[in-house]
Amino acid sequence: MFRSLRIKLTLINIIVLGLILTFVFSGIYILMARGTVAETERTMRLIAMQSRIAERAPEGPPRKHIQGSFYVRKDRTGNIAVKSQNIPVNDGELEILLEKTEKQGKDEGDIKINNEAYRFLKSFSPDKKSLTIVYLNIQREREFLTRLATIFIIIGLGSMGLAFFGSLFLADKALIPIKEAWEKQKSFVADASHELRTPLSSIQTNLEVVLDNSEESVESQRKWLNNILFENKRMSKLVDDLLLLARADSQQEDMIMIPFNLGRAIAEAVSPLEPIAAKKDIEIDMQLHEHKSIVGDESHIKQLIVILVDNAIKYSAANGLVEIELNNHSSYAEILVSDTGEGVKEEEKAKIFERFYRVDKARSRESGGSGLGLSIAQWIAREHGGSISVSNGKIKGSVFKVTLPKNQSKKRKK
Repeated sequence: MFRSLRIKLTLINIIVLGLILTFVFSGIYILMARGTVAETERTMRLIAMQSRIAERAPEGPPRKHIQGSFYVRKDRTGNIAVKSQNIPVNDGELEILLEKTEKQGKDEGDIKINNEAYRFLKSFSPDKKSLTIVYLNIQREREFLTRLATIFIIIGLGSMGLAFFGSLFLADKALIPIKEAWEKQKSFVADASHELRTPLSSIQTNLEVVLDNSEESVESQRKWLNNILFENKRMSKLVDDLLLLARADSQQEDMIMIPFNLGRAIAEAVSPLEPIAAKKDIEIDMQLHEHKSIVGDESHIKQLIVILVDNAIKYSAANGLVEIELNNHSSYAEILVSDTGEGVKEEEKAKIFERFYRVDKARSRESGGSGLGLSIAQWIAREHGGSISVSNGKIKGSVFKVTLPKNQSKKRKK
């Protein structure tokens, strides 16, 4: 697929460049050719006029001779009455020129003789008693136009050749992000299918157990029903996360930017998680300092906080500590969420924000994680013009740092 797309992009570039060069070079050639013809006609009319003046005033001052030009004047009977003295052809060749001129039946045109090209112009006297035929050698003009056309063809072919290889190079560069996006999409679909298959398989298995024991009471089969409920909730959350990311990718998820108290929002987001932490004997310590207001989407910021704190609880051992710290700076707010877990390895720090990536896959599955939370958190931070990063704690565990600018546009719709 990408190979054919590469060829198509290259051919499109070549065709477009070819059309541009053809238009430009053809325009230049036509303008040059028309200019040459117009200049030749002016010269020939000047020669015809000078010949009539010379006839009326033969004793006048000599006139400058135009190289390659001569004229012949015929009387009413068609016989040669006067001819210029600088005729570059002999009498036989002159007769041939006159015959070819007569056969064309036009007042002006081109004739070729002895590998020399001539342009002729017929000019009648005012009383119509004589006809002056002016000839001008245009061999040099033709050779010039031929050389010009050859140069244009060589330049055009050379440009097309260079453009071909340049287009291949640029097509390869242009396809890099497309290939990456394609691979990410394939991986995303495969991972999503796998993540959905797991709870579906579990639900099916537990349902089969319940159906095989249809005579048992609901209470006796509570274990299997609880498994079904857990997997159903897990799948529902996964579907919600997938829909959110899909809307984010297609820029359909709205961000409503209004002023709100960030400290209060963090406290409200963390409050429902405190019982979960208490079950694991994990202490949550919030250091919110000054409760400053920022402009942002409060619901999405709360979602970001929930993701980070929930992750910190999941990866912290019993009797651990989760700290949430809010620091206010002049132009931005800084949120730090740290845990006392095993931390994140250096080689995994660049991957944990990728979709479906898990540091500890077994623990994530057991706790219902899908590997999408940090991707959503990163998207929320970026949509607010901020950033999110991870580093190691001072003793152990990991620290997630979120920076959020305090000022945003009041309402941003994607």
